[in-house]
Amino acid sequence: MLKTVTELMLHHQLVFEEGRINLFGMPISMVSPYFVVELQKELEKKNLDNLIYFVARNFGKHWFNSMGDSYGLKMKDVMKWGPNIISLAGWGKVTVRKKKDSEKSLFVTLEKSVNSEIYGKSSKAVDHLFRGLVCGAWSYVYGEDLDAIETKCRAKGDKICEFVIMPKKNFDLTNAEIKRQLLLPNL
Repeated sequence: MLKTVTELMLHHQLVFEEGRINLFGMPISMVSPYFVVELQKELEKKNLDNLIYFVARNFGKHWFNSMGDSYGLKMKDVMKWGPNIISLAGWGKVTVRKKKDSEKSLFVTLEKSVNSEIYGKSSKAVDHLFRGLVCGAWSYVYGEDLDAIETKCRAKGDKICEFVIMPKKNFDLTNAEIKRQLLLPNL
């Protein structure tokens, strides 16, 4: 992790200033995952928790698009920097397990997911923020709006969290869990 910080700082991609941190030219802040989990639990009370996924997906695509415009970010860069930044941010260890460029699909795992750990036991997948961000990043890479579902989750008792990312039309929308994860909440 220190190697990642050093590389980012040497290339002026991680900049610390008085009252500000910039990563790849975008301001970031340190927010406890306890905040994210509490926000999610409050949104769940109104069946709005999936809103986190949709906002994170849009932001992830915007952020990677912004980095692509500024730095010429390519797929190999996303494969290198994405997992390093996720680890550096303290969300867990991410690995792309299987990728089919021809289908614009991939399987991603997240080990040691801090959000699912803090969330506690659940009967459903809970990593909406990560699911959205990683989906947005790969939407940028493939130049197409993708969607993502979480098929395994530590909060459900699985050893790791696992995500499937691909075009929405390729998901089985008759499956209730898939449909739930891809449903935009009514506001």
